[in-house]
Amino acid sequence: MEREQLSAEIGRRLRYHRQQRQMSLDALSELTGVSKPMLGQIERGVSNPTVATLWRIASGLKVPFTALIGANPALELLRASEQTRVSEDGGRFEVFSTYAAQGIPFEIYRVRLHPGCSRSAEPHGVGVTESVTVFTGVLTLSVGEETFTLAAGDALSFAADVEHRYGNTEESVCELSMVIFYPAGGHGLV
Repeated sequence: MEREQLSAEIGRRLRYHRQQRQMSLDALSELTGVSKPMLGQIERGVSNPTVATLWRIASGLKVPFTALIGANPALELLRASEQTRVSEDGGRFEVFSTYAAQGIPFEIYRVRLHPGCSRSAEPHGVGVTESVTVFTGVLTLSVGEETFTLAAGDALSFAADVEHRYGNTEESVCELSMVIFYPAGGHGLV
């Protein structure tokens, strides 16, 4: 999906979720910590929000991240070229949505960290758990005060209600799978 199309789609989805809750932009700003002008720009599709901003909005609305970037039906072939891609850190951190469905308390992502990538993730809600499995390369993952080095085949699950940082200090690309689990009743899915 082209950047402009993605921005427009994010805007439509954000407006939908806000209007379903009969919220003003002011109320949404207070709930998410994202400024009212930024929310307005996102809804109009004129802003390319960062992953961190989208996470704050999704957390505030209690919807999965993919509710803003594109939800995938449970029984649909999703070719790599069709997966919604969001990037940060100058394109060195890429997230591809591979599975999310209404009523299912988890999301699955394919993540690619290019050499030199460093991406900090804000804490998620209480009870949210992340599980990461590295397929290629080496991942440096800091969770709170602890830092782990994961190589191909290694996996780590952790409570995601603390700040965590993903990094790649190696010369090759690191690819991994990320599953985010939401506590029963706490993910806001219908």
